[in-house]
Amino acid sequence: MFSDILSYLFGDPSLRSLDYYMRWREDLIWVHAISDALIALSYFAIPLAIFWFLQKRPDIQGMTRYVGYLLITFIFVGGVTETMTFMTLWWPVFGAQGVLKLATALVSIATAVVIWQILPKLLAIPSMDDLERANELLKAENLELNDEVGRSRFELNLINSKFEMALTGSNISVFSQDSDLRYTWIHNPRFGFGSKDVLGKTDAEILPAETTEEIVPLKRAVMETGESASTYIAIDDQEVGTIFLDLIVHPTRDAAGEIDGVLCTAVDMTEKNLYEIRLASMASQLAEANKRFETALEGSLITVFEQDMDLKYVHIVNPPPGYAQENFIGMTDADLISDEDQLKILPAKKKVLETGESEVIEFDVELGGKTRNYNLRLDPARDRTGRVSGVIGTAVDLTHKRENERQMHLVMRELTHRSKNLLAVIQAMARQTAARSDTTDDFVESFSARLQAMAASHDLLVSQSWYGADLRELILAQLSQSIAPNSPQITLKGISCTITAEAAQNLGLALHELTTNAAKYGALSVVDGRLSVSWERSGDKILLNWKESGGPEVAEPKRNGFGRILLERLVGPSLDGNVKIEFSPEGVNCAIEIPTKHIAS
Repeated sequence: MFSDILSYLFGDPSLRSLDYYMRWREDLIWVHAISDALIALSYFAIPLAIFWFLQKRPDIQGMTRYVGYLLITFIFVGGVTETMTFMTLWWPVFGAQGVLKLATALVSIATAVVIWQILPKLLAIPSMDDLERANELLKAENLELNDEVGRSRFELNLINSKFEMALTGSNISVFSQDSDLRYTWIHNPRFGFGSKDVLGKTDAEILPAETTEEIVPLKRAVMETGESASTYIAIDDQEVGTIFLDLIVHPTRDAAGEIDGVLCTAVDMTEKNLYEIRLASMASQLAEANKRFETALEGSLITVFEQDMDLKYVHIVNPPPGYAQENFIGMTDADLISDEDQLKILPAKKKVLETGESEVIEFDVELGGKTRNYNLRLDPARDRTGRVSGVIGTAVDLTHKRENERQMHLVMRELTHRSKNLLAVIQAMARQTAARSDTTDDFVESFSARLQAMAASHDLLVSQSWYGADLRELILAQLSQSIAPNSPQITLKGISCTITAEAAQNLGLALHELTTNAAKYGALSVVDGRLSVSWERSGDKILLNWKESGGPEVAEPKRNGFGRILLERLVGPSLDGNVKIEFSPEGVNCAIEIPTKHIAS
């Protein structure tokens, strides 16, 4: 069986080679032989070249590479078939030739099918003209790109130059370190170092140990986490002392996006720290001075305020009584005072804003339901450029002064009136004393005593600014003309009460007459005598009781003396009340009614 296959493939004794039939034409045989040999050689050389090309072009992949291998197979099989044709010139291997031709036919059909399938793609391949035009366009774009790259590089160099110029001499240092934290680039180094002194070194080689222990873990944490971080460090320098740095650390990345080091910015904060310390000291001194200023103004009659260009209050110290700072801040005069009062001060404030010159005015204004008088000085407030930015006002409250002046005028008028009345009383008292005196000495003694009693009442009123007199003090003032106020013979008991000036004068005369009578003839004329003076409020009256006891026996006088007439006819009507005197044997009793309208409010 195997011999039959070999016989079929490589010859049969009954078959003859082609040279048998062409022996009569040797030239024809050699033409065929040489042609077949050259064709076969080309069929082997061409696939070898294609195979070498595919090996040198690994970028050609996919269907194109498979088609290339298919062409290699097609051409190689064709070369083998052509070789068999060459051999049939001398050997009758027609069976093998047929098998190879069949294989070549199958490969050819497959190649043809594949080529027809990819033919649209092959047609889509640009022509040489298209490729040349594309190449020219690519060259133009490449030139444009080179120009753009050149401009970008120039701009980058310019920006980098400006960046370095900006940092040169500043308090900012910028540097980068690799993954081993060795310096790879630095600009504007500090502490007397140059770039050559730093590059290639680590922090431990150029910085103090305590500083290195603080910043190295931070940098490694940034490389591990990929997140920026910052810290505040202090470095001791032998020349300038302690230097404070604000260190900001950012991660850097390579082309693959992997972290390969850090980029750091160190800002020298030493001068800023010193400035902040000085500023804090100045602020503290200013706050202390302001506190002393406010303390000095607190409770005084001076109010200091500031208003902006819209005349809104921005600051006020020691506001008027009944007001607090929050009542003024953010407000305008229109929110605080009436339109009429605004017309008194707004023109002056606007003039200061327009001219930048100070103004002084005096005006009355209603605040909190009370009219107050102020002397106001207005000065321009200025900003840093010297431009007017508002108004500073210093207001001195003259209300109390004006009230004192009005009170003084009132007192002067009242004094004039009272002086006239006093002269009339003195004149009447002199006539009555003279009419009831037996001798000149009696007149002088009685009249002088009554004048002293009036003087005592006046002294008490003057000490109270003529406002009124305390009833207890008035009684003691008259008793002291004849007896020590702390004498055990005297008992005083009553409510705290202040009576008007007019009532004090009249009641003082009555008390003087009672005291003089008690000292000469009554309870105060003997050691065992007692005097009790009490007063209380009953309804709309003050009831004052004068009661003597333990003195000489008292008898009803046969005639009315000046004292009794003074009490009943002068003091009673002048007080709009009643005066009742009883001469009981045990002692004199006197009841005086004083209406509450004579009580000073």
